[in-house]
Amino acid sequence: MTGNAPYLIDGAGRRFSVSASGITLGRSHKCDIFIPDQRASRRHAEVRWDGEFCTLHDLDSANGTLLNGRRIAVPQPLRDGDEIAVASATFTFHDPEATLRDDEFPLLVVDKVGGEVWVNREPVSLSPKERALFDLLRQNAGQPCSKRGVAVVVWPEYEAPADDYQVESLVKRLREKLEPDPRNPVLILTVRGRGYKLAA
Repeated sequence: MTGNAPYLIDGAGRRFSVSASGITLGRSHKCDIFIPDQRASRRHAEVRWDGEFCTLHDLDSANGTLLNGRRIAVPQPLRDGDEIAVASATFTFHDPEATLRDDEFPLLVVDKVGGEVWVNREPVSLSPKERALFDLLRQNAGQPCSKRGVAVVVWPEYEAPADDYQVESLVKRLREKLEPDPRNPVLILTVRGRGYKLAA
């Protein structure tokens, strides 16, 4: 565990580091954070860390888990300073790496297990073709993918690669779902003469 690992702080100032295997909260003594409150489920909630981002998961608890005062229905990405409430216990989430990130840059999170995509805490629904393009760009993050390469991967059913217009239209639709301002993209960038890339 490095000194830059994210962590939770409770009301008493105790610090709980989030390990690579995550951290569980609940009424069971087997949880990483024990909450002695009958309103807390035995295994109530979990914070998972993929090495870069943390997500908060409610473990089908009876009374729910609150993030900044709102009950969560699906896993939620966490940001530095977020408040988590489980029954009467409250915790503040801290990410030591947060100060290294540009707050103007949209927070893009992909759940490696479930595959869900969020931008700035909002879930994003992608069509199969949009998801194929997104996955290709993500697998090659920071490296340009040519239009021909996109066409071959996204439209494998075509005997000949899809034309540039189809690729450009798909990129436009994906930008409209992921970019705060699709006209001034900061996530999916055009590399002149080489194609498109996902900002690393």
